[in-house]
Amino acid sequence: MNYENRKMIVSAWLFNLLKRYEPPTHLDQDAAREEMVLMVEDINSELPNIDERYFKEHLERIARHVRKNQNSRKWPTIAMFMKGVREYSKSIEAKKVISEHTGDVLSPMKINANRIKKGEGVCESYLQGARVDEMIRLGYITRNDLDKYQKSLER
Repeated sequence: MNYENRKMIVSAWLFNLLKRYEPPTHLDQDAAREEMVLMVEDINSELPNIDERYFKEHLERIARHVRKNQNSRKWPTIAMFMKGVREYSKSIEAKKVISEHTGDVLSPMKINANRIKKGEGVCESYLQGARVDEMIRLGYITRNDLDKYQKSLER
């Protein structure tokens, strides 16, 4: 997604969110429009660079944060939006770290294979049976990686 696409998505999202609130009384229509443009720029500049589906999902989480925390029916401040952006961007950054180490953001098989390689705790279902066979078949782990778990499996 390029910068202009992101701005269009943020702009539409922000417009739909702000229509539920009253514009600040000190802003005339032109000033309110300018304020929205600045808000779009500020929000967009802080959002992580992710694909469109996750981008829209991320915006919805921010909207939920604003709805839960806004104390009045006036437009939320940019600070309120930034707090939501930063709060939910932490989870996006965590997914990116997992992605860099596993190659797949949501693959429990790869996540648990990495844990096995590191000797970390995993659910027993990842140490025997079909899941182990699949992880070995895919090359995520070897039988030797399972040696350190042998005593816990013998109980």
